[in-house]
Parts: sequence; structure tokens; C-alpha cells
Amino acid sequence: MSERAVHVAVQLRQVTVDAGGREISLSYPGILLTGFEDGQQAWERWVPFGEHPTEEDDERLIQALHRALLWQQQELPDC
Repeated sequence: MSERAVHVAVQLRQVTVDAGGREISLSYPGILLTGFEDGQQAWERWVPFGEHPTEEDDERLIQALHRALLWQQQELPDC
């Protein structure tokens, strides 16, 4: 059986967008979930949340964490 682990980190993502011929850099927070299988990265999922997280943000994060932990316990083939 393979060894699985999930890493959870808060991350600020940056995106550059074109705003009428002018580039604007935006950043927004989220949680980065990374799954490792036998020491190798197997998957990565980023779950965004707003500056003032909503109940919907909370539910999305809970679902992602739940799937990640089931994967870690070998109860899901992939995440």
C-alpha cells in the first residue's frame, strides 16, 4: 500500500490582467491542498476564499478537506 499525505497551506495568488491596455496585478487569498503519494506530488487543489469569507467559502473548503482526507486514508483513488 502506498503512503499518502496531504499538505495544507494558506496562499496568496497573483494574477495579471489587461485593463484597457494597462496591466493590473491582482491578488487573492486561498487554501492550497497538495496530495503526496510515496513522497511524490500526486495532485494540487487551490480553494479560493474572499477577503471576508462567506458560509459558501467555508462549505467549499470543508468539502475539499473532506475529499483530501478520504484520499489520504486510501478511501478515494484520486482527489
